[in-house]
Amino acid sequence: MTDHVNHSVRLNVHTWSDHPEVNHLVEEVWNALGQDKQSNLSSKSNRKGTPPKTVLKVLLVHLYATWLDDPTLWTGMSRDRNNYAPNSIYNALHIPFNIKDITDYLVDLGYLDFVMGSNDRTYDGWYSFTSRIRPTQLLESLFNRCTATLFDIDRHKDELTVVLTDFEVDAEGKLIKRKGKKLRKKIEYDQTPFTQAMINALKRYNELLAKTYIDIPTLDKPFVIRETKKGPQRLAINQNNKFIRRIFSRGDWHYNGRFYGGWWQQVGEDYRKYILIDDKPTVEIDYKGIHPTILSINKGKSFNGYDIETPNEDQKVKEELRKVTKLLVLIAINATSKEKAFRAFRDNYPIKFKNKELEALLQQFVKLNPHIEEDLCTDKGISLMNIDSKIVEYVINKFTEQNIPILTVHDSFIVQTDQQQTLKLYMEEATLEVLGTKIEFEQDYVSLNAKEAGKLNVIKVNNPQNLMGDKEEIKITQRYLSTYKKFKLWKESNNIC
Repeated sequence: MTDHVNHSVRLNVHTWSDHPEVNHLVEEVWNALGQDKQSNLSSKSNRKGTPPKTVLKVLLVHLYATWLDDPTLWTGMSRDRNNYAPNSIYNALHIPFNIKDITDYLVDLGYLDFVMGSNDRTYDGWYSFTSRIRPTQLLESLFNRCTATLFDIDRHKDELTVVLTDFEVDAEGKLIKRKGKKLRKKIEYDQTPFTQAMINALKRYNELLAKTYIDIPTLDKPFVIRETKKGPQRLAINQNNKFIRRIFSRGDWHYNGRFYGGWWQQVGEDYRKYILIDDKPTVEIDYKGIHPTILSINKGKSFNGYDIETPNEDQKVKEELRKVTKLLVLIAINATSKEKAFRAFRDNYPIKFKNKELEALLQQFVKLNPHIEEDLCTDKGISLMNIDSKIVEYVINKFTEQNIPILTVHDSFIVQTDQQQTLKLYMEEATLEVLGTKIEFEQDYVSLNAKEAGKLNVIKVNNPQNLMGDKEEIKITQRYLSTYKKFKLWKESNNIC
């Protein structure tokens, strides 16, 4: 049996499709339940009146999408009533707890394989997992007759894209629990002009991404395997894994607010540098050093950089110390103490420094920028993330208005190579709008990947070739060529411009 714990994805109750073949599939399975089961499910509908057939559709569309992606993939599904709040703003389709009953019926009828979840009480829940389901051969036989493609499956239009949570989140938007008071995973809130403006902007942005082809042309298969704390994990690289949300942390609209989602945020630079957007080469523009500049602007001061005094004039030594100092300062801005900052630095840098050496570097930096000293190791990062999210929001909205796709990786942008100057212009406009002054993005503007990506050739769909010129021999795979061609045909057949 395929590893049902790690080789799985979480059930997405907002997976949706209006394709006629999908509706036919749902009707066929619904009829197979029989009148008694249908009647029993109808009597358990929630107060919002979500028809059980709609609940069945959500389940089947999700399973069909995972099956198209990988027939061996399991789906993790909670059987805890608390995880189904039909009246929550985060449950757009008002999916009730009776989705568990529908699942049990499908298991009884032979449509699903099932593995009961496990509640680990010995190792602080480390080995706990939710129940797992996967289509059997009987359901697969129905899937095989369905002509809908992955391109025909998307997120429901009413899914909420702005999330307010008490939790912290990691780089992928996954919740990180804080110690202390009881926290709320997702906080219910009333719509205001502020939240509605963000929701509308994200809707336009997600609509643009949905019709944009984003891929890594060097992959033979539409996924990568990445290492996690729980072992190897399969990450799908496809046109269904592009949905973006904004997440605000600590129950406060002034904390975080960054954009999360999209498979490009979950792969490293070694993969990102080959990304193509609508078959065009891209460049990743790095602005991760912006936080010290924001702190300086807020105090009416100039940021004086990271060029600390060095023991000699050796250029390599100076460059290395500058690199070390920059990383240390950026970590210190996010840390709550020096001890945590130094520990985090050692976790992220290959050369090991002692605390007294890192302390000396920080003091050298403070001599250059004394106005920033009081902001180091005081947990300023979460509020600075909110400010940079407003800059990102401005840039994304400007590109979306022009119908030009752009991707964000929190402290960098990925754009088609011919859009670099446009990005620079919009970034300067954004800082003027958000900070009240225009930042010239010159130093640290183009990352190493961007310099390499500048050598990319424009790719012809029917002409596999060397992507990196004399830099690196990279071949475009047949998988990419075939999938991109299918995507273009899908857009044409659906009159998508």
